[in-house]
Amino acid sequence: MSKLKMLKFEAATLQADCKNLIEQLQQIGVVQLERIDDKRLIDVSTSEKTVSYEKNIDAVSDAMEILKNFGVDFGLGMFSGRSVLDKEQYRLNAEGVGETLNASYEIVRLNKRLSDLESERVRNTTLVDSLSVWEKLDIPLSGVSTQFSSCFVGTFPVEYSYESLNGLFAESLPQIKEYEIEIFYSSKEITSACVVCHKSVEKEVSSFLRSLSFVAPLDVTDTSAAERIKECKENLNVIDAELSDVKNTLVSYTELSEKLKFAYDYFTVKRDECQALSDVAFSDKTVYIKGYVPEKMAGKLSKVIGKNEGVVIYSEPSDEDDAPVLLSNGAFSEPCESIVEMFAIPSKNDIDPSKLMAFFYYLLFGMMLSDAGYGLVLGLGSFLILRFTSVEGSMRKMLKMFVYCGISTVFWGALFGSWFGDAIPVIRREFFGVENPGGVALWFDPISDPIKLLLFSFGIGICHLFLGVFALGYMRWRDGDKISAFCDTIPVFLTVLGAAPLAAGVIVSVPTVVTDVAKYLAIAGVILIILTSSRSGNIFVRLFGGLYALYNTASGYLSDILSYSRLLALGLATGSIGSVVNMLAVMMDGPVIKEVSFIVIFIVGHTLNMAINVLGAYVHTNRLQFVELFSKFYEGGGRAFNPLKLNTKFFRLKEENKND
Repeated sequence: MSKLKMLKFEAATLQADCKNLIEQLQQIGVVQLERIDDKRLIDVSTSEKTVSYEKNIDAVSDAMEILKNFGVDFGLGMFSGRSVLDKEQYRLNAEGVGETLNASYEIVRLNKRLSDLESERVRNTTLVDSLSVWEKLDIPLSGVSTQFSSCFVGTFPVEYSYESLNGLFAESLPQIKEYEIEIFYSSKEITSACVVCHKSVEKEVSSFLRSLSFVAPLDVTDTSAAERIKECKENLNVIDAELSDVKNTLVSYTELSEKLKFAYDYFTVKRDECQALSDVAFSDKTVYIKGYVPEKMAGKLSKVIGKNEGVVIYSEPSDEDDAPVLLSNGAFSEPCESIVEMFAIPSKNDIDPSKLMAFFYYLLFGMMLSDAGYGLVLGLGSFLILRFTSVEGSMRKMLKMFVYCGISTVFWGALFGSWFGDAIPVIRREFFGVENPGGVALWFDPISDPIKLLLFSFGIGICHLFLGVFALGYMRWRDGDKISAFCDTIPVFLTVLGAAPLAAGVIVSVPTVVTDVAKYLAIAGVILIILTSSRSGNIFVRLFGGLYALYNTASGYLSDILSYSRLLALGLATGSIGSVVNMLAVMMDGPVIKEVSFIVIFIVGHTLNMAINVLGAYVHTNRLQFVELFSKFYEGGGRAFNPLKLNTKFFRLKEENKND
């Protein structure tokens, strides 16, 4: 229905024009190149050049990530698009990408130096802290031993005083008196000390100290702790000075933010150009390309090939060809393309379900959200963002979808009388003194009559399911299988249309004339399902196959129709929670306090309620499309059209605007 017709093409031009050809194909962005496998032609390996461009992209990307730490925001806002450049601006910017690349490597180098300096600063600072417990020690941390004495310098992991430590020595080594203890620092976590003893008792003293978890300093040098601390502080001064210089230099590179963004896009384009060359084949003097182009855009390709003095031949894809798929719809259906693509690209035999589902998508979303106030905020907010920003791509489609969903929500909210829940009656009663203000529903209030909404939801669901069945019949008829088109649709229509009033009669009163007609419809549908579901020539196989098909139809459509009860559930949830918010908002006493609390609670409460229920409506509307509608006719499994184009992130050429 809305899949653009694809043409295969083969083109040839002179080798000298190859680079220009690829660049121009990128700019028009309407062709998908396919690899040419022909032993008579020569393939060119571009992997080495592609890797080189990948390295350039990585270098620029790393530089941008580094500069983000210095206040540069390289990301596109949620509702902003790419900057527009004309060809002359693009050419001038391209001349400076070499310098920008060198700057990127310098930024990366400086950042590595910054990291090294910060590590060195931490090491020196830690060393100063660890040596502070030895600052009063006036001998080297390695200790000073003589011919007749041994010196042990270290720390205990607990707090000792001179008396307590000396007492442990006396208790554990009572026979040894040739030692001296001096404590330099003591706290609950550590005690630093120096123990000097006679050489004759060195082993005993050393063994005893180890039993007390005595350990030597980490930084053992031939200088005193005070000298080592002084040296570290001098190092810190040098490090801090260099850190400041490096940071200032990096800050100066923030002025290159626009050039870095352009360089990122430029090298991305060049990488894609290189990759495209791997699909090109060469002879001695000519270059050959082939691929797919949408029929309506073939003129652009012909114009490019003509500019390069080449020739192009078009042909229809055969049944064996895996032609790519490109969806194209009007303003009303286009937003639903992203929903279809989220599920699966249509196969070559599928119809594009975007137009088919659009009306019901907006209708079901509105019924689930079902609050006119929320619909106004959603629809108007999305419209204003589209109107006053340059948002692109999938976000633009989603915002367009929310505009239509907002309109649908206002419609259903007005019918059900929900404007920010029951805000209108509450405000009239609480702030204007209107007794029994009544509802404002144009049709009925679902909270007071949920059965009515439940039955209506089932009715909408049946129509939605029939749309899928009708699409299946259309596809069978289109493919020439008219018997299947009849047998796969009419019996289902008759059975469901007959069974629905009979089932509704269990809950509500249904006119006798309706039930009488429904019985005959249901019987006719059941008979047709039994007789036509199996195409086998064997009467017994046909009978049992028909009975099995009847069971599947009955159970399947029953569960499918019950799925639409979520329209009731989500619609009631939105209105009920909104009413609770309004009730909480007017609970305070006193006119001023009541007005202030009402405004605060109203805004916060309804913002949260709207956010939760918009998400719920989006998820469940998608589910009804994927599980209930698509399962009736849609296979998917197609290949998305992926044209060679200027795949940029921050900039776009002015010519691209013509195709927006």
